[in-house]
Amino acid sequence: MLIKLFRTLLTLSLAALPALASAQLVNFAQFDVSRDARTLALVRALPDGNPQTPDPLLTAGYTRWDTGSSSSAAYIHRWALNSGPHNWAVGAGVGVNHYESRNGAEERTGGSLRGQTELSGPLPGGTYFALLQLSTFRSGAFGLLQYNVANSPIGVDLSHYRETGVKQTTLAVRYALDARKRWSLRTGVIESQSEMQPFIGIAYNAF
Repeated sequence: MLIKLFRTLLTLSLAALPALASAQLVNFAQFDVSRDARTLALVRALPDGNPQTPDPLLTAGYTRWDTGSSSSAAYIHRWALNSGPHNWAVGAGVGVNHYESRNGAEERTGGSLRGQTELSGPLPGGTYFALLQLSTFRSGAFGLLQYNVANSPIGVDLSHYRETGVKQTTLAVRYALDARKRWSLRTGVIESQSEMQPFIGIAYNAF
């Protein structure tokens, strides 16, 4: 019952992405689709009134492969480790997760501990963002490297996701659809279970 409700909320969130963004109910949203995979990620910052510390985050995600699906929701508290042109922060929190295989042979729901580190700053010709997230649920891990070309609508992402029995690597090119570079069209390839597939997606980023 809980996972059905969670899926319904994610589906409604995807359909309402423009409204959620315009109402500032989410700070980041991304949806990618390929032949065998669907991925939705939502992030909401919780301003705490302290400009010296990064805002805590609420996150939700859902991924469906041809072999099964995984969903999660989490709270992450973050701490800044330095200040300057290159910003480094770490975070820790808790989450609730669900996984089920496509054939129904495995289904698991449980809590998780979360940890992450993130780094951002300038690079020649643009800016970068790097993120590493770890979860105790099914030994989950997610890594992201992102480069944004200065004075250009173009950006590039390389990400890798894994949990027990599942691995997925994504290479994406982003094209900003507005002057503030908040809305972007994404396209590229997903490598999953040793098979490459093209994908298309859309992203919103107000951070």
